Amino acid sequence: MFFTQLYSILYKLGKGLPLRETAAFFYTTTCLIFPIIGYENYTQDNLLARAFIKYMIVKDDVYFGTALPAIASFVTVLTWPLSGKNGVNDFGEGLNRIVYHIKSGETDKHRIGILIILIGTFMSIISKYLPGGLGFVAILFYFSSFAGLLYLYYSKPSGYKYTFITLFLIFILSNALATGMFTIVAYMGITLFSFFFLGNKTSMFRKLAVVAIGVIFIFVLQASKGSFRQITMNTGYQGNRAMLFAELFMENLGKGTDLLQDEEFFPLYVRMNQGWNISLVMNRIPAVQPHDNGKELMTVVAASVVPRLFWPDKPMAGGKFNMKHYAGMTITDFSTNVGPLGEGYGSFGRLGAVIFMGVLAWFVRWAYNRVFQIAANIPLLICWLPVLFYQLTYSAETDTLQILNSIVKGSFFIWLLYKFRPDWFGVPKQSGVKKVNDNKKLWYN
Repeated sequence: MFFTQLYSILYKLGKGLPLRETAAFFYTTTCLIFPIIGYENYTQDNLLARAFIKYMIVKDDVYFGTALPAIASFVTVLTWPLSGKNGVNDFGEGLNRIVYHIKSGETDKHRIGILIILIGTFMSIISKYLPGGLGFVAILFYFSSFAGLLYLYYSKPSGYKYTFITLFLIFILSNALATGMFTIVAYMGITLFSFFFLGNKTSMFRKLAVVAIGVIFIFVLQASKGSFRQITMNTGYQGNRAMLFAELFMENLGKGTDLLQDEEFFPLYVRMNQGWNISLVMNRIPAVQPHDNGKELMTVVAASVVPRLFWPDKPMAGGKFNMKHYAGMTITDFSTNVGPLGEGYGSFGRLGAVIFMGVLAWFVRWAYNRVFQIAANIPLLICWLPVLFYQLTYSAETDTLQILNSIVKGSFFIWLLYKFRPDWFGVPKQSGVKKVNDNKKLWYN
């Protein structure tokens, strides 16, 4: 499964958008590959694993008896090829048509892209000062700035186009260094790279080299950010954060294969092994508490639809509640979660988890396919894929609520923007929503 997803990414890179395949690869890596490393290397006999209690809690046949079919269900459904209805797709000619019409359209992508980026940047700065509901809206505007980046990327050449793109990317990196949160750098970077690589006719070997460099970057980043956070947040560090991170990054990169030694690799193993959290759930349920038969997941579905204005104390995305409810662990000064697989098993058991993961993947694929169907009439909508599906990339380590929030609320947010500013989507404001019925007018014919 791991190598199948890797090949799918390599094959699709340059010809399509491997967003779903990347998410599937991440699920396979964190829920299957790293648990294997745990069972083989970081057992209870390992000093580090025993000291920090990071060995897999349940037996391997118990864990993989659920995880393997559940992840297989999720990956198979999620990456099932799109129908290509209306001549659009996320691969090949169907995608090339969309990109062609984005590039050749009369919309002032340069001006609109810069405007969206500026609004998103401003919102990211003030989001920390806003209450929950408004803060989430501000974050959606911030994510929208990456749609603006794609607008600018696909706009006609200008003297300062790439200068502005570079300045925005520097802001993103600076913000990550200031907060110690590198998730958006790593995973939004992966999402955007699939757009930037479109149209590149590169050999499989070169694409493999590019992916290998990307994987090494992610691994070294993960190995570096723990030390960075510890120094900057726990010691009152007052020096240059950019220089500090660069030193830590280069130090870890310089370790080369030594980074794979048990002691050096252990922090990365802890960070990437989502299976450990899931094993906590399997150890607790049903031995200590019964499966809740989806009670909490139903609340999660409702929470993704109902605004906080009408439900002030509704559940929040994040791991505190889930880790307590499903794994029996109280977390305070760090963030972790049981993931959708942990929720599925804690709710329904082994077979139920397999079905749940398949249903979740079906919903994500349906929403993803729906974007492409709408893009038959509104090609620029493709540039908003990062807003909707960026969080899917690393959702194996978050929760179902975050996935639903990203898609449901993100879709509503984009719909509102379309209603108020249709010109941002290449639709003249006075025309409103108009479905083209004359086949001669359909650009994909």
